[in-house]
Amino acid sequence: MKKVFYGLAVIGLAVLLVIGWAWQSVVWYPPVVEVTPSCDRQVNPWPDASQPLKVLSFNVQYMAGKNYVFFYDVEGGPDTRPRREDTEWTLDRVAQILRDENPDVVMLQEINDEHDRRTGFEDQLAALQQRLGDHAYPCQANAHYWQAGLVLHPKVMGAVSMKLTTLSRYPMTQARRHQLPLMDNDPLTRRFYFQRAILESWIATDSGQPVALLNTHFDAWGEGSELMSRQVGTSLALLTSLDEKNIPWVFGGDFNLLPDDGKAQWQRISRDFGHIYDEDSAVTALYQRYRAIPSSEHLLAEGAARWYTHFPNDPRVSAPDRTIDYLFYSHQWRLHQAYIRQHDTLDVSDHLPVIGVFSLQQ
Repeated sequence: MKKVFYGLAVIGLAVLLVIGWAWQSVVWYPPVVEVTPSCDRQVNPWPDASQPLKVLSFNVQYMAGKNYVFFYDVEGGPDTRPRREDTEWTLDRVAQILRDENPDVVMLQEINDEHDRRTGFEDQLAALQQRLGDHAYPCQANAHYWQAGLVLHPKVMGAVSMKLTTLSRYPMTQARRHQLPLMDNDPLTRRFYFQRAILESWIATDSGQPVALLNTHFDAWGEGSELMSRQVGTSLALLTSLDEKNIPWVFGGDFNLLPDDGKAQWQRISRDFGHIYDEDSAVTALYQRYRAIPSSEHLLAEGAARWYTHFPNDPRVSAPDRTIDYLFYSHQWRLHQAYIRQHDTLDVSDHLPVIGVFSLQQ
């Protein structure tokens, strides 16, 4: 009996030690963190008086590709992590898209680094830059929103390290990470859950006028709570601060919110999949104050499907069927071109690249 007792005590102590180590391995963030942007070579400022600025936003789904239905995609999804051959193939495709588009600024969401077990501890940004070769971006800023040495979820059971990355062909003068409101979970789940954020980066211009690029990934599964409205509210406060300083900005990313389109997408998706989004989308507050890609006009016109940005990893869905990724922009900009790259990206990620070409109004 004593041996059984001591054995159980040793097992219990080991479990407590593992939980304790996992708990302290989580990186926890204050409301604002100064980020040090880096440039691997000297580059000239953006010639803002003479050249448009091309911005591309893309949730790359940690380079997993479209061969999986993950456990969080649908109930009973069988997959937990991608194979290395799939992430390598997807890195090749993302690099080709960036070479083809040649944007000045790239906002990436869901990119993993060398501390994430799910993608084989590969530094995906370094691998992408290597593939870009002469097209590699000299300047970058990064902000993690899921970082822990051990997540004890049975479908994860390992280290995670996921971040927002903004790449620029022009010098970055400063950057900071802004914490978004957190989902209301129990204390244990809250500790190991995503800490969604906004990565704010400023680029230098010839005129000395700074330009702010804001990159984000809002929470998913926030329907029925005030979370999405609170995350939009935090974003609006930051954008208002930039407006008051007369700083032009572009705000892009995966917002996990249906668009301001008269509830057309909400009605269709609710009919087919149930109420997985709020009927009154919190993103409407951004549409009411600022311009967007895609605009409400794009989404209400004939051919609205070409503005869909999300192709769920769901066997019931055979094509992109909703818009949840956007580029919002301040009133100092003139928009020259806007589009969603759909024609050759449907097998790359469950999201599609959103692209805008802007110039500052003189």
